[in-house]
Amino acid sequence: MPWFFPLPALKLFNTQAIKGMIYDFVTEYETPKIVTIHSLKFTLLLRITQVVILLYGVLYMLIYDKGYQKKDATIISSVTIKVKGIGYSRSAKNELVIIDGADYVIPALENSAIFIMTSFVRTDQERSKCEESKGLKEARCSSDEYCQTRNRSPNANGRWTGKCLIKSNATEGFCEMDGWCPVEDDLIPSETVEDALNFTIFLKNFIEFPEFNVIRKNIRDDMKPCVYDEKHDKTCPIFRLSKIMDAVENEADERAKMLKLGGVIKIKLDWDCNFDFHVKRCAPVYSFGRLDTKFRDEKFSKGFNFRYVDKSRNNSVLRLWNLMKPKVRSEMSQIV
Repeated sequence: MPWFFPLPALKLFNTQAIKGMIYDFVTEYETPKIVTIHSLKFTLLLRITQVVILLYGVLYMLIYDKGYQKKDATIISSVTIKVKGIGYSRSAKNELVIIDGADYVIPALENSAIFIMTSFVRTDQERSKCEESKGLKEARCSSDEYCQTRNRSPNANGRWTGKCLIKSNATEGFCEMDGWCPVEDDLIPSETVEDALNFTIFLKNFIEFPEFNVIRKNIRDDMKPCVYDEKHDKTCPIFRLSKIMDAVENEADERAKMLKLGGVIKIKLDWDCNFDFHVKRCAPVYSFGRLDTKFRDEKFSKGFNFRYVDKSRNNSVLRLWNLMKPKVRSEMSQIV
């Protein structure tokens, strides 16, 4: 089938036209035309705009925002915490009980957090039958029939046997339960761990910046025995509990209630590292804060506490301890 080209295409690709294009390309060139304007107003406007753009690029983008730097968003961090100190408490029989780290740190190891017991309610219990808690209204009874028909209370401390235990010269009593006896009583005074404010917390933090192949730790190479102080030793990774309490709460009454009822405290590490300088200048800045609500503002579930079972066997008796303690949590924050 024959090919037909339109007339303009034939004119464009003929031999004479191609020779002319090559000749023009070799012998001709173009240059922009510059027009000079003599105007003070427009000249000042131009120079001010140029200066503003220059200052923005140098002062903000390069110096302040460091736009020439790379930032590492894949930071890897690990935190371990160790608590030391000896505390003591006095039992109901006025016996001195020594408490060390194995007793007041529960559990022994956590991920970036630690629990420190500063007060507790202890109830020695054994499996037997006894009356229900006096604080449980549903357990009040006047006959066995009542306990037999109401034996499924969600707040019961054990399985009700169906008997109503009424003391002599009384018209009402409490339903009998089968479980851990005697029932724990949160209204009894808690035992305080004395000298708890002198406990020390050793915080060890390792951090890696994969983008820059840099690994740092919060422990100095020339590390010596020390205790953190905001004015005299800001880099020491050993913190006294009293210093932390003073930093997070300035009211003495609130601090006392935190030790008695529990609280939640954070230790924050800010890594703001600029690798334009020597890598040894990359060190954390410590800060402290209280995460739970002040007791005067909290209306429900004040403080922090939980039950912990110490199953020490003595003449087939198992002891149950209800521990109340503050929680100290270490939180990481990395800024490159």
